[in-house]
Amino acid sequence: MANRQGSLGDRYAEITVVIVTVVALLAGWFYKSGIENASLPFSAEGISAEAPKGWLQSEPSGDVLLRATDINSTGFGATYTVRKIAVTGEATAAEVAGLLSLEHARDLLAFRMLDQREVTVYGRNAFEIDYVFVESNPDLTHTEIPSVVRGTDYVFLNGDHAVVVSFQADEKNYDLDLDRFHLFLQSLSF
Repeated sequence: MANRQGSLGDRYAEITVVIVTVVALLAGWFYKSGIENASLPFSAEGISAEAPKGWLQSEPSGDVLLRATDINSTGFGATYTVRKIAVTGEATAAEVAGLLSLEHARDLLAFRMLDQREVTVYGRNAFEIDYVFVESNPDLTHTEIPSVVRGTDYVFLNGDHAVVVSFQADEKNYDLDLDRFHLFLQSLSF
């Protein structure tokens, strides 16, 4: 039996198929990343940021300027909150963080403080609070297991007010959503 070699055109065709496949996969990945990381500008009371596109945003009320929730998350939907709280000129970020912790302990079920410390976030001094709490659906007709929610608050002092940026997500998804939150945090300006 004669050993038949492929022609030069056959070899180019095989190489072309591999190259086109790799280019198509890369293009698809970049497209997917662009869709997932798309954002909408947000601006209120001198604070602006790039909020994730497609997230449910509630109307501002009280000291809450932005509350955006990922409705496609499993369990407790990843939520970003931006608050502007009036403070005295002598207030420290640690004092504001202490008041936030008391507020969380009053309002959140099974609230536990994990850590608190001074940090630098994208060139700004802040006070970070890490915590967990339990969120259950108040609708008694649902038979859902309560979710353990992890949260992080960043307190930034800015003159006569504090800007508090919060991230809360289901404990299972917290680390997966953290990079996207850092993009949001990086886009924040005041």
